[in-house]
Amino acid sequence: MLLRIDHETALNYSEPVFEHVFELRMAPFSNEEQTSLGYRLHVSPLAPTTPYRDGHGNRVELITLLAPCQKILVRATSYVRTHRRPAKERLAGLQLGSAIGSDSHTVEAMDYLGHSPQADGGEWLEKMAASINLALDTPIEDFLNSLIQSVSQTIRYEKMSTEANTKASEAVALGAGVCQDFSHIFISLCRRLGMAARYVSGYIHQPGEMATHAWVQVWCGQLCGWVDLDPTHKCFVGDDHVQVAIGCDYNDVPPNRGAWRGMATEDIQVSVRVEPVLRLPAEWIDSETLPLKGAKTETGNNPQRGAPRPSARQFQRILYRQQQHQQQQ
Repeated sequence: MLLRIDHETALNYSEPVFEHVFELRMAPFSNEEQTSLGYRLHVSPLAPTTPYRDGHGNRVELITLLAPCQKILVRATSYVRTHRRPAKERLAGLQLGSAIGSDSHTVEAMDYLGHSPQADGGEWLEKMAASINLALDTPIEDFLNSLIQSVSQTIRYEKMSTEANTKASEAVALGAGVCQDFSHIFISLCRRLGMAARYVSGYIHQPGEMATHAWVQVWCGQLCGWVDLDPTHKCFVGDDHVQVAIGCDYNDVPPNRGAWRGMATEDIQVSVRVEPVLRLPAEWIDSETLPLKGAKTETGNNPQRGAPRPSARQFQRILYRQQQHQQQQ
């Protein structure tokens, strides 16, 4: 599925603020489950942008606005093709024993075994864990479905019931929450039972969803790797989900976080639109790929030894253009 994602954030302040420094995590990345075909960011007022990778491998844009301002507008547009292999196929024949225990975890997975500030523990977690069957010969798919059911029986979905800094224990005490809280509770339960789990932020193509979404990745052993589940929708993740960032909990992956100087109150308005499209627009194809069309190879009559090879990104877009051309014929 090819999706266009428009993510707009408006930061409004009651009084002028200055020396505003903030970071954004809005860029989908490419992996075996999705391919990012384009990402463009526009910030108003114009400001220097420094991209870098955080400790979890997420792309982050660091932005600094020194001059006083009362409104900042951020627009991020992305094109992503999802090609996720169904979880049922990946988990077929795998049992719980291959996902629990030190022998099944890689160094990457071990970073997501312990509690984190928002995926915390407590007496509530011990009661949930005690109700779960930990037989090692249980199919992993059945085990994960039982965890989904356990979480869905613990809290109900209710918009605006919690805040960004709400902990799993607080959502359980309240008995309600949003996708972030469902994910934190699921992660806490997995880690308590010995399965590595991490928080995922991104987007979902679904009617009525007008903001970012959150779900979970669970480590299912070295033969399978990370598997995506959506506790909020009680399902394994499909091609309608687009991954942007991963972390121990929400605190590692906020789309926008920053600080400023001044005496003001902040109001944040977010709008997200995810829609399927047939093809990548022509204006999104890099002009630098055009000269490569007529370039001769080293085995041709006029070899161009030493000529620069296309980057992986250029090659990806050339291949995509060829596929578009074939579909239009």
